[in-house]
Amino acid sequence: MGIIWLEVSEVELTRVIIYPNPASGIVNISNDNAAKKVIDVHNAVGQVVLTKKVFSTKTIDLPASGTRVYLVKVTNNSGSTIERVVLR
Repeated sequence: MGIIWLEVSEVELTRVIIYPNPASGIVNISNDNAAKKVIDVHNAVGQVVLTKKVFSTKTIDLPASGTRVYLVKVTNNSGSTIERVVLR
């Protein structure tokens, strides 16, 4: 019996802009694709602190209590990207 290898790969979503970074709490997320996107924000210990479903540029307010670094994951049908956002 032969071994069957399954490859799971995640396609990176391109042209996503998350700004400003570092931020004071308000962050804008945009890309040139008008498709539906899911934004997941994780704190430094991996807990999801915010989830939004959007179609265009979205402004989010990151919680400033305690955590100063967040991972922002943006996903749509084309793939996903993760960016670290620092609060100052």
